[in-house]
Amino acid sequence: MSDYNDGTGQWHSTYMAKTKWMTDEELRYVIEDCHNAMHAMPSNPKCEQYADEAHYCAMELRRRTMELRRAKQNGDSNVR
Repeated sequence: MSDYNDGTGQWHSTYMAKTKWMTDEELRYVIEDCHNAMHAMPSNPKCEQYADEAHYCAMELRRRTMELRRAKQNGDSNVR
């Protein structure tokens, strides 16, 4: 896995791909954990990374929500 500060930007793509394999519960946990870490120590140099992680997890949850909504609108009977 790429390092967050390696200057390539590859970390972002790799992490976004990783979120697709995480459960909803894992995504919510990461979001909460990152927010707690940023709040506990806002001067931490890793806060930018934590903000990105939380953002990418929230993006994935939103994508899943929208996907379910579209499936329901299209009458997909396999949607819970």
